[in-house]
Amino acid sequence: MKITSFVLRNYRRLADVTLVLDDKTTVLVGSNNSGKTSFIGALHTFLKSPDNLKVRDISKRNWKEIQNLGKQVEQEFPASEKMQELSDVLVSLLPNLDIEIKAEASEAYKVRDILPDLEWIGGALSVRITYEATDISKLCREFVDTRGVVSEHKGKVSLWPKDLCDFLEKGRNFSKFIKQKHHILSKEAKPTANEVLQPLKSEALKKLIRVDVISEQRGLGAEDNTDQKGPYSEKQRLNKLLREYYERILNPEDFPEADDLKVLGQQQQLENDFTKRLNVQFEAPFTELKNMGYPGIGGNPTVEIAARISGTDALQKSSSVRYRFDKKEEEFLPESYLGLGYQNLIYLTFRLLEFRDKWMRVGKSASSGDNAEEQIEPIHLVLLEEPEVNLHAQVQRVFVSKAYDTLRNHPDLRDKETKKDKSEFQTQLVISTHSSHIVDDIDFKDLRYFRRNDANKTIAMDHTSIANMSELFTNAKAELLFVRKHLKLTHCDIFFADGVIFVEGQAERLLVPEFISNSFPGLSNRYISMLEVSGAHTHKYRDLVEKLGVATLVLTDLDSVDSKGKSCFPQKNLDQKTNNDTLKTWHPKKEALDDLVALPQAGHAITSQGAPLYVAYQKPTKISGKEILSRTFEDALILANFEDEYFQKKKILKAAKAAFEDESKSLSESLYDYVQGLKKGDFAFDCLFHLAEGKGSGFNPPEYMSEGLKWLEIQLLPKS
Repeated sequence: MKITSFVLRNYRRLADVTLVLDDKTTVLVGSNNSGKTSFIGALHTFLKSPDNLKVRDISKRNWKEIQNLGKQVEQEFPASEKMQELSDVLVSLLPNLDIEIKAEASEAYKVRDILPDLEWIGGALSVRITYEATDISKLCREFVDTRGVVSEHKGKVSLWPKDLCDFLEKGRNFSKFIKQKHHILSKEAKPTANEVLQPLKSEALKKLIRVDVISEQRGLGAEDNTDQKGPYSEKQRLNKLLREYYERILNPEDFPEADDLKVLGQQQQLENDFTKRLNVQFEAPFTELKNMGYPGIGGNPTVEIAARISGTDALQKSSSVRYRFDKKEEEFLPESYLGLGYQNLIYLTFRLLEFRDKWMRVGKSASSGDNAEEQIEPIHLVLLEEPEVNLHAQVQRVFVSKAYDTLRNHPDLRDKETKKDKSEFQTQLVISTHSSHIVDDIDFKDLRYFRRNDANKTIAMDHTSIANMSELFTNAKAELLFVRKHLKLTHCDIFFADGVIFVEGQAERLLVPEFISNSFPGLSNRYISMLEVSGAHTHKYRDLVEKLGVATLVLTDLDSVDSKGKSCFPQKNLDQKTNNDTLKTWHPKKEALDDLVALPQAGHAITSQGAPLYVAYQKPTKISGKEILSRTFEDALILANFEDEYFQKKKILKAAKAAFEDESKSLSESLYDYVQGLKKGDFAFDCLFHLAEGKGSGFNPPEYMSEGLKWLEIQLLPKS
C-alpha cells in the first residue's frame, strides 16, 4: 500500500497542483518562492494539524469572491433554503486536498473504512479533505451583526471587520466557524464522471497514514532567549532566573560545606551509574549515526551521553550531551562547542530514528501516546524541509542518500539478509530542498519541479504547477541520458534558477559573467544557472528546458562551413551553412548561413512549449562602414573591441587591421585564421587578467550577446 498522489487546490499560490509521489523518496525542487515550503506546510496542516489553516492560506484569487459572499449576505440575509447553496460556494473557495492511495485486494481489511463500495477489487482509493462551515447560518448572523456596528461609523474611522475575510482572519473566528472534514471520493461511471463524496471520519485516515515532519526552522545553536514570545515565555524566563540564582547563590559545588559533601558523593555515584546505562541504551542509534558519516575523519569527536544530576538539572529537567576526543582521556567538550553542521546532522538522524521507532512501537513508545493494541499505520509519510541547513556539501549528499535507509532499518521493515524492503509497511519520504548538492546524488526521476507561472484566464493570479521529472527520466531517451550525465558532472543548479544561460565554451563561461557584472546589473540580482555546452549538444536540453518552463538564453556560434562541410570563415552568397545542431534543430531551425544572418531581431526569441527562449549567435558587424562577419565568440569579441589597445598590441591583429585598411585581405578571414591558432582557454584567461589589472574600462560584449542578455534581463524583471 502506498500514496500515489496528492491534489491540492486553493492553497496560497498552489491554486491547483498534483504531486505524484515516488514509492520511496520524492524531492521537491524549484526556484525561490515557487511553493515548495507551502506544499510541505499544506500537507502538515491537512494531515496532522487541521486547526493551523488561516485565511491567508487561501489562494489570493479567492479572497475577492469570499468578500463578495459577505457583501451578498449583508445586502440580503439568505433564507434557510439558500444556506446550503451558500455553504457549497464557500467550500469551493477554501483549500482542499485529495489523497490517492493504491492498495492490493489482499489489503482490503486495512482500507475497509475508505472503500467506495463493496465491488472494489484492488487499485486506487481516494479521500478528499475539505474545510467547511460547521454552521453557515451562525457564521452569517455573527458577521452581519458585527458589520452592523461598523456601518454606524462609516466614513469616520476604519474599523474591523472590513469584509468577510477580515472577519474570519481576526482572533479564532476561522477555526471557530470552519472545520476540516473528510470524504471518500469516487467517480460515477462514464460519460458523466461526476464526483461522489461520502462522509468519512478523520480517524480512518489517521489509521492508514502516520505523518512526521522536520521543519526547516530547527533553531539549532540558538541561545536561551528571554525575549521569546508565546504561551510559555514567562515560564521560560522564570526557569532561567531560578537556574541563575541557584548557580550564584545555592550551588553546593562552589565552596561546599560539610553537609554538602555526602550529597555530592551520592550525586556523583548516581551520575556514573546513569551515564553507563544511557550509553548502553544509545549504542544502537549511535552506530546508525556512523552510517551517516559521523564522526568520519579529521579528528571529529565521538558522541556520548553524560547524566547530570544536580540542583540546576532538577530545575532544567535535562541531560547534557558532550563530545569526547579520546575515551582514555577525561577531557570532553560541551554540546555547544561542536559545529552547527554536525549538530544538525545528529539532530536530523535522531529525529528520523525517533519517527521510525515510534511508528514501529519500539520500547517505551508503545505505551507513551501510541496505543500498542491499535494497528500500526501501513504508510509512514515523513516530510523533511531543507536538510541542507548548516550541513557541509558532502554531508548533505551522504545524509540524503542514507535518510530513507535509516527510516527502514527495522526488522519489520527490511529483511536483514536480502536488504529488501518488506511490503507490509510503506515508508515515503518527501524532501524539499534548495541544494544542488543534494540533487547531484538523487535520481532525476524522483524530482518534482515547482514551476512558477504567470496569471492566465483559468487562474487569475501568479501560480505554481508541478512538473513530474519521472515523465522525462524514467526510460529516458538518448538526449536526456546525456543531459543527466552532463548535469551530474557539472552542477544541478538549473533546478533552482530564475533563468538559464547556455554558453558555447570556456571563453564564454569565463567572460559572460564579467559582461553581466559591468553592463547588466538587473541580471546580477537574479539566480542564473550558466551551463557550458557546445552547439552540438545544447539542443539536447530542449525537453528539460520546456518541462521546467524557465527563461532560457542560448549563446552559441554561427559555425560556418562550406558546401563540402569544411570549416571556413563566414561569407554571404556562397551557399555556406552552419554546422551548429542547435540552430538547425531547435531554433531558428535554419541551416543556410544567408538565412541565419538575415534573421530579423524579433526572430531570435520564441516561446518553446511554454518556456521563453532566445537563441543568439554572431550577426554582421560594421567596421569603418564595411560589414564584417564573425564565426565564433573570440573573433566577435575582437570585432566588438577592435580599437582597444589590448588587442591592437598583438602583432597579428595589428597586421590584420592594416590588411583590412589596404583591402589586401578581408578582416573576417584574418580573424578566422587568428582564432584557429588560439588556445581558447588561454585567450579567455588572458582577457580576464587584463581586466583584473584594471588598466582599461572593460570589454564591450559582442552585439549578439548584448541583445540576448537584454532580452533575459527583461524576462526576469520583477512585476510592477
